[in-house]
Amino acid sequence: MYRKYHINSDWMRIAKQIVSPNQRIFVLGAPDAGKTTFCKFLVDYACASSLKVALVDADIGQSQIGPPTTIGMKLFEAFKVEGTLQLPFGGYQTTQQNLAPVNKSDKDVLTTSHAKLTQNADRLYFIGALSPIRNLLTVLSGTRLMVDAVLDTDADVTIIDTTGYIHERAAIYLKQSKIDLIQPHHIVCIGRSNEFEQIVGCYRNLSWATIHYLSPHKSIRTKSRPLRKRNRKNLFKQYFSDSQLQTIPFEQIRGARTPFFNGRIANQKELEILSGLTEIEILHAEWGHRSLCLIARRKIPYTTSNYLKNYLSLSTVSYERSTYFEQRLVGMLDETGNTVAIGIIENIDFDKKEFNIRCKSEIAANIKVLQFGDYQFVDKIS
Repeated sequence: MYRKYHINSDWMRIAKQIVSPNQRIFVLGAPDAGKTTFCKFLVDYACASSLKVALVDADIGQSQIGPPTTIGMKLFEAFKVEGTLQLPFGGYQTTQQNLAPVNKSDKDVLTTSHAKLTQNADRLYFIGALSPIRNLLTVLSGTRLMVDAVLDTDADVTIIDTTGYIHERAAIYLKQSKIDLIQPHHIVCIGRSNEFEQIVGCYRNLSWATIHYLSPHKSIRTKSRPLRKRNRKNLFKQYFSDSQLQTIPFEQIRGARTPFFNGRIANQKELEILSGLTEIEILHAEWGHRSLCLIARRKIPYTTSNYLKNYLSLSTVSYERSTYFEQRLVGMLDETGNTVAIGIIENIDFDKKEFNIRCKSEIAANIKVLQFGDYQFVDKIS
């Protein structure tokens, strides 16, 4: 069960200004500034006001909605347990009695578990990495698509949580691009105001956005890298706790964010010829328009791939070692293009031409696209 979290008067003051129907709220802050806790507070505050809230969690490294490496969207509203109004994240405590939420008892009762609330996102977008660095386009696209998904719901308020990636030039451009695409009504900056000037300064003269500043919560503690790693490991374990190893044939899917699993698969005779030309065992090969994709037992030297390209009059030759795919995280999309789940490639049977993927039960038959991410597990989840 959730425990109540502490708030300060500034949070309540800001909430009264920004939480109302048809508002989009964009939250910025460095790591350990309290962004996620503040977003939870806004969800509870809105629900206590009988509003339905959509939370878009774009903090891909420390996800609260959906597993790490994803952007998740989930709807929240207040509910009752034994006649008592309950808030999604357990409500909040304050030293000032007059700031207590209405219709909320002092008894901390919540029957819905943390895992159920956070892991079961209403919509997911797979990034496949723990950081926006080198993944700017996918993070930008995913955030916008999850905000768009809110439009298909009856949510009154949309809250967008973000990563702590704010100081580098690429981070500034990423945050500004998100703001340009989303056009939030309110931008809440948690931290020193001069930290955000390069990001939000240009929006001061625009009519559609109001900028607010909050100091980091005094009770927020800095999370060490090992602690963040343990948190992610636990979140992955929760997500895959009810998973099963399932088989998906090559012919069923297409590959995304990869050059593989889209071309004509080479037959056995062609594999033998390619193995002879490279002097390396080629496990899988695909032909495209003047292109060739290879999966080999070991690394193919550049001189060998260049020779192959010239010998076969190809424009490109792409290759990976077979170990590249083992324990790699993938997004699993259905025919509508929605991310149904994420999965882990346990292994690939190149003779049978099929994937063995650990994922949620009974979804394999409906998967049409595998999106390949950068994240690869060092150890097996189970």
